[in-house]
Amino acid sequence: MNTSSGIQQQKETIRIETFSDGIFCIAVTLLSIEIGIEVEEGMTNESLAIALLHKWPILLAYVISFINVLLAWIGHHSLFKKINTTNSFVMISNGVLLMLVALVPFPTKTLGLFLLTGAFKTAVIFYTGYFVLISLAFRLLWFAASTKRSLLVQEITEPEIKAFTKNENLGLICNSIIMIVAFFSPWTALALSFVMWIYWIAMG
Repeated sequence: MNTSSGIQQQKETIRIETFSDGIFCIAVTLLSIEIGIEVEEGMTNESLAIALLHKWPILLAYVISFINVLLAWIGHHSLFKKINTTNSFVMISNGVLLMLVALVPFPTKTLGLFLLTGAFKTAVIFYTGYFVLISLAFRLLWFAASTKRSLLVQEITEPEIKAFTKNENLGLICNSIIMIVAFFSPWTALALSFVMWIYWIAMG
């Protein structure tokens, strides 16, 4: 591979990563838009304090989603460190992932609004199921990149490829289990999500 060709391939990868970072940034920003207190006539210090306290489900959903999106961004960065160049399959797969990431505020708002209602279980199933879709999109992206050795950086070894594939499969399996648990115990499913954060942060 000549120098000009290598530089061009690197530029293509950087453009995809830059665009992807922008989508992750927008998704995180949109998470906070729904947080706020509506101004009502005659509000007092006490009524405002009560209104703020009633916002805790929305804040909890925000924290959960912020951490999930943050970990997804870290995972995306780690994945692209292993990619030297791209093709149409990789770009389309990355586009599918970004489409799902951009819509994370939707299941987040749903979880926050229905956290203390009779529809809590359905909200958690929807929320955890949505992150199964994101895990599937990550798996598709890595499949698109790893099926052609020429797309990966030259320094990567076969054991490293297998290890990364194993981690992607593990993430998908764990998220699927959490979604299944949500059918029986929504709070347990959310607690397991917290355990997963600890695990991935420790592994990182």
